[in-house]
Amino acid sequence: MHNILKENYFNEYYSSGFVETNLSLPDELVDEIKQHYLTKAEGHNDFPKFFVNNEHQVYMEGRALGLFFNTFPNIAKKMVKKLYDKTYRKAVYGEQAYIEKVLKYLLKNDFQRFFKTRYIVASYDMYLRNDYLRSAAGIHTDFPNFHHFYETENDITIYIPLVDLDDKNGGRIRVLPESKLKVPGNILLKFLYQYFSVDSSNLDEDGYVDPDKISPEATAAFARSKPHQDLMNLYKSVIGLAKSHYADDFLMTTETKGKVLLWNNKNFHAAERWKNEQIDREVYVIRMFPIYDINIKLKRNLHGNLFNNFLLDTEKGEIHRYDHQIDLSQIPAEAKLEL
Repeated sequence: MHNILKENYFNEYYSSGFVETNLSLPDELVDEIKQHYLTKAEGHNDFPKFFVNNEHQVYMEGRALGLFFNTFPNIAKKMVKKLYDKTYRKAVYGEQAYIEKVLKYLLKNDFQRFFKTRYIVASYDMYLRNDYLRSAAGIHTDFPNFHHFYETENDITIYIPLVDLDDKNGGRIRVLPESKLKVPGNILLKFLYQYFSVDSSNLDEDGYVDPDKISPEATAAFARSKPHQDLMNLYKSVIGLAKSHYADDFLMTTETKGKVLLWNNKNFHAAERWKNEQIDREVYVIRMFPIYDINIKLKRNLHGNLFNNFLLDTEKGEIHRYDHQIDLSQIPAEAKLEL
């Protein structure tokens, strides 16, 4: 992250887990976002979609569970839905509803000042809602998955509470600072390229590995490969350490309605239980990531929705929206980070 955030903001992030932007969205924009997602059906939950044909994620809970999920996908789908229904009333992924509007507002207020790297992909958005009857999300990290494919250990989360997250209401995010424990992730991009680039049928016309050309059988074979299994075992060890040895080192921050917080969703985090019986906890999130010098093409669709289609230019202070995924081959080599 030190090549992504400017030094003073990196130091804040490294020691506390967060960057306090001191920026807030206007109330009318926050209320517009809330109203938009109010129209979504009660119980709408996109999280279970990430467990379909995605062996390496369920292996986080052990290989036996992963094999069970993939052998009995219908039972697995019901189990995962039940699990997430206990946490969220609504979880909406990838509508791309307010990415442009939010980032335009932030850029007008010098949001670009936080970043050292020029180009950042604003990949997708999320809306999360839960009431006081739901259990809070426990200690976890958002491990990479084949649905996104291109992910890094230095993802940038724009986190915007749509209600106050404070001592009275609860619902505050807790993060384990990178200074305590780092979750390795960039090595997975290297593994993906090394494994899939040897087969020319997986490449596009620019020589980039195209995840949409990779067959399910080839993906499954990669998941079983020794380098990948070694990495999964490392992930399981690290998450065990986070829960057993660092549970008391998570830091929490109070956020008022509309206040913009930056952090890294690949770091270990958890949510405080929501206390308010009168209103629900609501959060709007934009997930972003930097661009590395690895020849892997971005995916176009996430569960049927276009994503990876916003490019943040921190040098010009502009956000560009496309009707396709960002073409990384068109990003100048000098503007890419070394992997």
